[in-house]
Amino acid sequence: MLRELATAYVLKKGNIFQIRAYENAATSIENLTSEVQDLWEEGKLDEIPGVGKNIHEYLDELFKTGKVRHWEEMKSGIEKGVFEFLDIPGVGPMTAMKLSQLGVRDRKDLINKLRSGELIEKGFSEKIAEKLTFELRRRPSVKEGRMLLPYAFTQAEKILAYLKKCPDIEKADVLGSLRRMVATVGDLDFAVASKKPDKTVEHIASMPGIVQVVDKGEAKVRVKIASGVQLDFLIADPASYGALLQHFTGSKAHNIHLRSLAQKKGLSLSEYGVRMVDEGKIIKCETEDDFYKMLGMETPEPEIREDTGEIEAAQAHKLPKLVELKDIKGDLHTHSDFPIDPSHDLGASSPEEMVKEAKRLGYAYFGLSEHQPSVANHTPEQMVELVRRKLKLIEQLNYSEDIRVLNLLEVDITPDGSFSLPEDGFKLLDFALVGVHSVHNMGKVEMTERILKALNHPKVKVLTHPTGRILLERDSFDADWPRIFEFAGKNKKAMEISAFPSRLDLSDVLIREAKKYGVKFVINTDSHRVDQMENMMFGVSMGRRGWLTKDDVINTWDWKKFAEWFNI
Repeated sequence: MLRELATAYVLKKGNIFQIRAYENAATSIENLTSEVQDLWEEGKLDEIPGVGKNIHEYLDELFKTGKVRHWEEMKSGIEKGVFEFLDIPGVGPMTAMKLSQLGVRDRKDLINKLRSGELIEKGFSEKIAEKLTFELRRRPSVKEGRMLLPYAFTQAEKILAYLKKCPDIEKADVLGSLRRMVATVGDLDFAVASKKPDKTVEHIASMPGIVQVVDKGEAKVRVKIASGVQLDFLIADPASYGALLQHFTGSKAHNIHLRSLAQKKGLSLSEYGVRMVDEGKIIKCETEDDFYKMLGMETPEPEIREDTGEIEAAQAHKLPKLVELKDIKGDLHTHSDFPIDPSHDLGASSPEEMVKEAKRLGYAYFGLSEHQPSVANHTPEQMVELVRRKLKLIEQLNYSEDIRVLNLLEVDITPDGSFSLPEDGFKLLDFALVGVHSVHNMGKVEMTERILKALNHPKVKVLTHPTGRILLERDSFDADWPRIFEFAGKNKKAMEISAFPSRLDLSDVLIREAKKYGVKFVINTDSHRVDQMENMMFGVSMGRRGWLTKDDVINTWDWKKFAEWFNI
């Protein structure tokens, strides 16, 4: 709401101070780890930086009546689409208004009118049209203000590397949803520890790739980079760095719960440290461990700070030891370019290249699991022969390489729950992974029966990317997951956690649900090229968010235990 008001002031030629006031207030509220309405109810709006008297009164009106008359008046006459266009990198208020005046209704309509050339015919800038076309077509990992976790992580790694070049910066970490490794991430926030904030601010503002320095203060910097992503940097004295790191890692629910516990102990929590209310003394916390010890707790890993039981476990000193990337001993879902003429996309790297990479990663075992041969292009006998040829290659690799290579396939589950791969093809496999790759719009009952029928096959051991979601593109299909998990737990069928960037499936919520039924998991990359095998860390992060330990993840086990579970 506040950002839309800032745009309205721009379009209606309000003064620069009004525009900045709304932008600053929006920034402050975005960075809160408490809900602004909670602060209003507690009479603490005055504690929010950037919220002056006028905006304070408007927020009071909003929470009392559900609307603000002045805001509605300011936005009147401005088409709703104007505000939607502002999410496109490079589109400011005036360009957004111009698009609206030219009859563009929404983002989809903009794509169509750019493609047809209609906008240029109406006098729209050809140069801006080319830029918008580029921004709208590129990188499906950014949509509606969210980025896929791996994309955000990669961006952040580059920025952290730049920060650490500065001799005045002692520590730097990501904050917010990225530090908690949420599947999709908004803007990128960073904590920085420095005894020389002025020099640190200048170092940050000079970072290559910045297209706009939005705000620069004594201990904070906000910038935008060429991709349109906004970066916020919060600078703290090293002595209170742990408090800053904890406060802005969140989640809001986690911090609100902590705050209520602290109040009972006569303490108040903030990014500056832990204040003893009676004495008014602030105890600075250099590390997060220092912060949580003040509350008599263990330190929960960032991934599980969602107020879903981690605070109670930390109080009881019973936090689980979460699975780590270094625990992974193998990747079971990869697609090479072996000429099996698959039903879906073929991999781009050779089996030998992928095995070599698996060895480099220190794996003890590795699965080559191309899609099944295409049923449309082969007879059943030809399909079996292709699987047999692959088996011969696997045998050669096992003879020449000091890593156990598994002969696997990812087999499609047809709508009726059966498979196109003949039984003689299954017999040649160590075991099969199966997944839904078509007809995702079935009803809940039908989809549940489809999956259960497939899992009942004795050679089937893993359900790949179980819910079928494509992040930012396609929602999960509907199924009776408790029923599926119960069957899997009782019948030794593993659920995959796909590390593929646009999947990260199962979700953390369903991982925890499945674990209740005794389900075991495999974390796989679904790699189609050698370089994608590095994505394993993102699957591990989903497992950590789901509270998994090594015991829950089969591909952290040694070969003997692994082979016994899969009956190899």
